[in-house]
Amino acid sequence: MSQKFVYEHPRIKTNTVENIFAKFESKAFPLIDGLIYEIENNYENKQSIIGLMQTIKSIIPYVLLFYFRSGALLKEYSMDAEEPKNTKVERMLLNIMDVNYIRGLKDTICNYYKCGIIVDEKERFLLSDQYVSTVALMYKNRFSNASNRQIGMKETMILIPLTLKFYIVFYNGRIPSYIEENMFSVLNDDSVDEINNVIFQNSYVKCVGKSESELERVKSVPIESYSPIKCIMKYSDGSIQDRIIKREVFLYDEDKDMNAHSYEYMSTYVKDIKGKLGRNDVCVCGSGIKYKKCCMKKYETAARILRVTQNPRMQNYTIPGVWVTEDSILEYQGPQEKITNRHDKGVIEKIFEMTESDTQNP
Repeated sequence: MSQKFVYEHPRIKTNTVENIFAKFESKAFPLIDGLIYEIENNYENKQSIIGLMQTIKSIIPYVLLFYFRSGALLKEYSMDAEEPKNTKVERMLLNIMDVNYIRGLKDTICNYYKCGIIVDEKERFLLSDQYVSTVALMYKNRFSNASNRQIGMKETMILIPLTLKFYIVFYNGRIPSYIEENMFSVLNDDSVDEINNVIFQNSYVKCVGKSESELERVKSVPIESYSPIKCIMKYSDGSIQDRIIKREVFLYDEDKDMNAHSYEYMSTYVKDIKGKLGRNDVCVCGSGIKYKKCCMKKYETAARILRVTQNPRMQNYTIPGVWVTEDSILEYQGPQEKITNRHDKGVIEKIFEMTESDTQNP
C-alpha cells in the first residue's frame, strides 16, 4: 500500500531507495513464504508453534523495515512538514538505516514478548496501512513523547500479518482469553471482530481485506483521532521539543474510557473520594450502588496514575530489561527562535502568547 514515487528524493539518485527495498524483499519474501508453509503444516497437525520460533524471529528485522516504510508511517513522517514529499523520505531513512535501532527493536520483540499465532478459518483478517498493528492492553498515562502502544512498552500487543488466515501475535501483559502462548488460537467471529477493529484503528489512510462485509462493518468502528498527534513542549531553559505521536489504540473498553476521561477521574478522586469515601459507601456517580460494586475500579486506576505522575521514581513504563523501545518522531529540538517550520513556529508563538496572557490575568 504505497504510492508512485513515494520513496524518491531530489538529493538521491532515482530508484536508489526502491532498489535497496528490492534487495530486502528478495531475502524477506522467501523466508516469509517458507514460514507460511511451515505454519500451514503445523496448524493442520495441531502442533504448537515452538518449533517455528526460530523462523518467526528471523523475519522480524524485515517486518520492521516494512513497518517503517508503510503508508501510515509515511503519513506520520510528513505531518505538518513544509516539504512533505522530501521530509517523509528523510525521516523514513533515518529509521531504516539505523542498524542499532532495528536490531534493538528486533531483540525487544523476540526476547521480551510472548508469542502466539491467531487463526481466522474464514480468512477475514484485515491489513492496516501501518502493516504491523500495535495496541495498548492497559491505559498507562498521557505521554508527551509516546503513545500507550509503542513497541517495548508494558501491556502492549503487536500484530504481524502473514495471510488472511494467520497473524503472529507478540504480547506483554493481559491478553484476551482467546490467545494462548506458543499455540495456534482459532478465533470465533466476535474475537475476529475485536482484532480487526484494532487493525482498522491503526490505519491512517487505507485498510484492506478480502471480506467486503467486514470492511463495511469496520467503517462504524470509532477512531479517537484521524491523524497522528502533535506534541509541543517548552522546557524551563526555553528550549522546544516538537514530536509526532501515533494515535492511541486500546483493546479494552475500560482503557478507552480512561483515555477519554483520565483527568476528570483524577480530579473527582482528589476532590470527592480520597480520604472521604469508603468501599461500602454510596458511589459518587449517583447510581445508589455501593462504591466497591460501582466505580471503584476506574477511580483506583485514576489514583494509581496520579501517584505515578507525582512520583518520578515510579514512572517506569517499559518492559523490564528492554534497552530499545519504539521512539516517536522528533521533528525539532532546540531554541524556540531557531524553528524553521513556519506552521509550527506560528502555533508555538500563539500557544505561549495565550499562556502568558492567562498567567498575567488569572
